Amino acid sequence: MTHVYGEAPIRIRTAGGSIPISPFVTTLGVPAVGVSSVNPDNNQHSPNENIRVGHFVEGIRVILAVLAQPID
Repeated sequence: MTHVYGEAPIRIRTAGGSIPISPFVTTLGVPAVGVSSVNPDNNQHSPNENIRVGHFVEGIRVILAVLAQPID
């Protein structure tokens, strides 16, 4: 994210609920991180769930930057 935005991200635990990532972390022995790309009023899991196009595009940019990082 520093590469995309020119400044370090604010790291804070914000995910509610659970995602099935722990089997990957345990099996592969690597840490995992979730990067949210939704708007604050997205109404997750409701009949009118939404994402703004700008947030979607920015999420793609961040994912591409993460995938393009060399593995140390």
